[in-house]
Amino acid sequence: MTDEEKLFEMVERCVADAVIALENDRPLLPFAKLLAQNGTVRDLACECAEEKQCYEHLLERLKGEVKMEDVDAIALVARVTIPEQYSAPSPQGIRIHVEERAQAHKKISARLLYVPYDLFVADGEEKRSVMLHNPIAIGMPMEVYGS
Repeated sequence: MTDEEKLFEMVERCVADAVIALENDRPLLPFAKLLAQNGTVRDLACECAEEKQCYEHLLERLKGEVKMEDVDAIALVARVTIPEQYSAPSPQGIRIHVEERAQAHKKISARLLYVPYDLFVADGEEKRSVMLHNPIAIGMPMEVYGS
């Protein structure tokens, strides 16, 4: 499996984990995944009760993790309201902040992937369903590997 395929698989797992939380009506607190050089993926869970604090705490933890370990890529996931300027089909979104060590030399080398979604319950069903829309990718400077 190529590095790009490993990264894509990690991002898919981020979306799948977020969808499971949303479908089960659980809070979607920020979480992170780290892709090691050997291809394994490790999860970092939120340790705070408040979403914004949790996101900032995970961001700082990731900065330390990439300095101490052989981490090829990171993904930091949060539930967000997608900014209006991106004309998303739904304002609700899963945002995945993705950075790769191999891209650190580029000026705009990190990405924010916004995955708009809608929640609905089918007639006669109790379980919620999530309908995902096409992701919106935004380039940005690195925050984790760039620090």
